[in-house]
Amino acid sequence: MNETLNNMSRNPIGSVIATVLRMIGVALGLALMFLALPLAIVTPFVPVGLPLFIFGAILLAGSSKTAHRIITGFLKRHPAIWNRVKRVFGEKDDRPDEEDKPQP
Repeated sequence: MNETLNNMSRNPIGSVIATVLRMIGVALGLALMFLALPLAIVTPFVPVGLPLFIFGAILLAGSSKTAHRIITGFLKRHPAIWNRVKRVFGEKDDRPDEEDKPQP
C-alpha cells in the first residue's frame, strides 16, 4: 500500500511531503464520508450519498493503514460484498464458471 509514498520517505523533505499527502487523503476521505450521510437521507430515491461514501472510504483506505485494515477486515467477513468489490476492480470470482470447464 502506498509504495510511491514510502519511497519518498527516504529523505527528510520526501517524508514531510508523504505525511502531508496522507493527512490530506485522510481528511478528504472522512469529509466525503460525513458529507455522504446527510445526502443519503435527503435524497433517498437518487443515490447520491452512496457513491460519495464509497469514494471516501476508498480514499481513506488508501491513505491510512488502520482504516485499510478495518475496511478490508470488514469486507473479508462479508464475502458477498467482498466479491462485488473484487469484481468492480477487475478481479474474477474464485468460482469456476460454466464456460471455463473443459468440454468432453
